[in-house]
Amino acid sequence: MGTITPIGIKEQLIEKNAMLHLNSYNEPLPIGHPFYGREKTYGDVTPFISTTAGAIQRDTFKKQNFLRDPFLTALNFATKNLKSNGYIFYAYLITLNKKAIELEQFSEDVRELHIYQDFMPYQLQGEVMAKILIPSVQIEMALEFDGPTAKDELRRGIEPTPTHTISNISYQNPQKFSNIKEILK
Repeated sequence: MGTITPIGIKEQLIEKNAMLHLNSYNEPLPIGHPFYGREKTYGDVTPFISTTAGAIQRDTFKKQNFLRDPFLTALNFATKNLKSNGYIFYAYLITLNKKAIELEQFSEDVRELHIYQDFMPYQLQGEVMAKILIPSVQIEMALEFDGPTAKDELRRGIEPTPTHTISNISYQNPQKFSNIKEILK
């Protein structure tokens, strides 16, 4: 949307808006929302940023767990289900292992069922929800993919090849910090 004031951040980083982001992203803004009438969907005004770090899907019948690959989740989202060009950003986010919606500097590990216990239809996307912005020092690079080409490569069992790479010279490697939770592999 552009800029946001410190007061606006405080007003927007609330539980209700987090749940709207997670469960009603493409739905019309509810009457009474501060941006009702100016924008169409909650996704147009959300102060949150969806990212993925993978998730585990449990098959109780087979007694197995399956990894939901964060790359494939991001690729499908970025390329509108492999139909267009899109970018995947490689970054790290800092979480507290507790709900901290009001604290903009920490992301929410929504995939963690001990923290976010309510049913969420998109839980298997492995969301780690950032707030307002992701600092540039935490973004390593962006890779552009051509959706139809990536779809063809996946069908042939080949890892999709990016069409363009943008490296970030401001990136700071997280390995020099403590308590880093890796993506699931």
